[in-house]
Amino acid sequence: MKGRLAGLARRNLRGWAAPVVYGFGPFVGTAAVWFALVHIVGVRPVFLPPLEDMPSAIWSMFATEGMGKDVLISSGRVVAGFLAAALFATPLGVLMGYSGRAQRVFEPIIGFVRYMPVPVFIPLCILWFGSGDLEKVVIIFLGAFFQLVLMVQDAARAVRKDYYEAATMLGAPHRALILRVLVPAALPQIFDSYRVCIGWAWTYLVVAEIVGARTGIGFYIVKAQRYLMVPQIFGAMIIIGILGMTTDLLMGAGHRWLFPWVERDAQP
Repeated sequence: MKGRLAGLARRNLRGWAAPVVYGFGPFVGTAAVWFALVHIVGVRPVFLPPLEDMPSAIWSMFATEGMGKDVLISSGRVVAGFLAAALFATPLGVLMGYSGRAQRVFEPIIGFVRYMPVPVFIPLCILWFGSGDLEKVVIIFLGAFFQLVLMVQDAARAVRKDYYEAATMLGAPHRALILRVLVPAALPQIFDSYRVCIGWAWTYLVVAEIVGARTGIGFYIVKAQRYLMVPQIFGAMIIIGILGMTTDLLMGAGHRWLFPWVERDAQP
């Protein structure tokens, strides 16, 4: 009995420890390479600051340089741009996935614009919307919207045709198939698309804040580069990574909470 309990405890420990090891292993490896480049290879601090200086640099950014305000402003821009993209891309993507006619009408122009680099829109956005928050939100919106439309379209097209046939045989009107069949069936995959989309929103944040900004993490990076504040540049990069990873974890937790049956079906 004791041996069985000990074996069960070891298996539970391995099941708990494996994600920790795999999750933190790359960070430990990166830190080791960073430490070696500075203290063994001899890379100058102006190019790569010592790793042990980063905690104090990040603390100073929040304690004396007002980074907390920049984080809140940038987070608000990301959320606003993402929500606007989801609000407009979701119905259009669902319509394109359901209707071949809508797909033929909208897919060419969406496919054309999505290959344009987002920075090319910055001059026009400044001209049309000024250099305030709205311009930053529009840039993030443009970076996420066109990709999200096609991802939602793919999710809608993946719904099995026999679902529609079964609903029609049970008396569901044709106009109700989208809301009663397509959307519930595609929603888990659409939510996964949101998770990817909000990651893009974080990547486009710095693009939006580099030009014409007076606040935000991107503006802070540009200011730090101007004065060769290299630890602050790396600190801002680390902060963006932490914010993005936290957002991804929250979206993943939301997916598991909203669609538990998907998680059960995915288990071997």
